[in-house]
Amino acid sequence: MSTQYPIVEVFESIQGEGTFLGLGASFIRLAGCNLRCPWCDTKHSFDVQAASLLSVDAILGTWRFTQPLVVITGGEPTLHDLGPLVRELKKLGKFVTLETNGTNPVPNEWGIDWVTVSPKPGSNYAINCRADELKYVVDDDFEIGVIQTERVPLQRIYLQVESGRPESASRAFTLVTMNPDLHLRVGVQLHKVLHVE
Repeated sequence: MSTQYPIVEVFESIQGEGTFLGLGASFIRLAGCNLRCPWCDTKHSFDVQAASLLSVDAILGTWRFTQPLVVITGGEPTLHDLGPLVRELKKLGKFVTLETNGTNPVPNEWGIDWVTVSPKPGSNYAINCRADELKYVVDDDFEIGVIQTERVPLQRIYLQVESGRPESASRAFTLVTMNPDLHLRVGVQLHKVLHVE
């Protein structure tokens, strides 16, 4: 029996965050999440029952992936066996990235090219997988001490502005400028600035 995935949506846009900011990207959003963050901007991805359960063949037969970068996101995509999907995307020559909360392992055999981990307070900021970059949402309770600088190379740690809130932006700016030894970056959601999906 072939692996099936709960698809919330597949769309093409730009990568609005992190290292690949501004690059054209195809997004595959999977349903299901093991956390419930109050400021989550993809709550519609929580419900697996509302998603379309599709095989890899159905996914690749339904959507054209015209961008060289493919982002697998959620919800929390590591709740699913991503290996079969990633292998087929790699056959198409895609650079496959994963966005995860970091609570589950990312097996090497999946073949993911780049792992973006956004540790969440609901998991005590645990990182239980490989990380190529880190993104921390700066809400009112965020503390600089939770940042795990040893997990990624310098300059790959982003302090994400929470939902465009001015207070969060000001706090992220202050944390970056007051901690130059950590080589942090302020992260924005470029797709929201440009008013695109």
